[in-house]
Amino acid sequence: MRGPLTILADVDAELVRLEREHVVEVALDDLEGLLREPELPTFAPRRGPRRAGIDDVALTLAAAKVQPDDLTVRAVIAGDVTPSQVADAQAAMRARAKDTANAAWREAKSIRNMGLRQLPYGIVIAVVAALAAYAFGYLGGTVDALPVQVLCFTVAGVAITVAWVVSWMVVEATMLDWREPARQAIAYDLLARATLEVTQPSA
Repeated sequence: MRGPLTILADVDAELVRLEREHVVEVALDDLEGLLREPELPTFAPRRGPRRAGIDDVALTLAAAKVQPDDLTVRAVIAGDVTPSQVADAQAAMRARAKDTANAAWREAKSIRNMGLRQLPYGIVIAVVAALAAYAFGYLGGTVDALPVQVLCFTVAGVAITVAWVVSWMVVEATMLDWREPARQAIAYDLLARATLEVTQPSA
């Protein structure tokens, strides 16, 4: 239990700092790690995440209940970084975030529009299946022959299952599935306007 609780405490601390200070902090081996995934052996020691720093920051933003209007990305790097390097990295971060936000939002719109297109067909199938389930269930309760009863109730069970599955699938695509990529799009859109700050690790 200690491991998961420690991780939960770390994530909660990051979210509290984001809410109060509008800052997300990420530890990197070098400034290039902000946009580049690390290319190290599996068991090589690392200070930061095993993904590009910008993607790690986006995960924190997506986990927040409410995202701030402004954001500072604080990169903690052990080494000297010139102001021009920071400016170049900030421009690259914003460009990468803008492109990723665009792609994520297009994915969200695609999923939602697909659900909206399928919604009328799903409703029709669900209603027909529900009516068939009711009809066969009623018929099964009125006949005396056991084999016919078994058949009717079996068909009624299959029909009500079809009604439930089809209706849930279209509702899920229309109302739920698109929200995760949309949340990512919002996170990267905030990163596209964020300020990059580079600091040294504390002693």
